[in-house]
Amino acid sequence: MDTSFLLDIKRLDDYYRNLRFQTGIWSRLVWLDKGRQLVFIHSGIDLDPQQFSEEGWILSFNELFLQDFLQRYPEHYNHSLLLEKGPVYATIPLTEPLKKELNELAALLSQAIKNGQSGLYLQSYADLILLNANNTYAKVDS
Repeated sequence: MDTSFLLDIKRLDDYYRNLRFQTGIWSRLVWLDKGRQLVFIHSGIDLDPQQFSEEGWILSFNELFLQDFLQRYPEHYNHSLLLEKGPVYATIPLTEPLKKELNELAALLSQAIKNGQSGLYLQSYADLILLNANNTYAKVDS
């Protein structure tokens, strides 16, 4: 699996310098280093650089990665954060333990991408990030 067209993770300042991932075809999960929430932005919605001008992470993934994710975790299909008819711009509370876990996973995923790891290897980190976000959103949303 060539993940260069499926997913990417970047620090926000790197993201804004790389126009390739700033298109509306990508869904994005954003969290700020000093923030208290995750923000999930469905594909087709523009990301406002003014709102996310601080340091943080952004996980970008396309529809193919999302469909593969939902095949791996069918219980998340049409559920909570990933709900097809859900909000196009969803916020999720970000606790310090969750932020710490997401930051660690993001750093591991970023390093694995730089090292040219296989798609399956990268997928596990990205899956854990999305599972954490979706499960947290489901708890708050219920």
